[in-house]
Amino acid sequence: MKDPKLVAIGLRERAVRGDDTLNIALWVKEELGSGATFFAFVSCFFHGLSVPISAIRQLEGWRGVGGNRDVSDAEVRMSLDPYVLPLRHQSPDREPG
Repeated sequence: MKDPKLVAIGLRERAVRGDDTLNIALWVKEELGSGATFFAFVSCFFHGLSVPISAIRQLEGWRGVGGNRDVSDAEVRMSLDPYVLPLRHQSPDREPG
């Protein structure tokens, strides 16, 4: 498993360049690897975009991160877009929050 703090850097870069929120979430899961925990996934978004734990916690059942509940892609976007979209076209060096 890759270090979540390193993955968080790439996550932020993808948000700044305008990648789709869902694609970013899937990229994070792929980068962390199949053995990654949901906590590692949450950590990436917390460190990379200052997403509150409460916002990302709702995604635990999303099939994209190995969950087994019916969390739709639209719900993933609703939870993460408020933190991803404002970063588009900012400098990647700017610190979160």
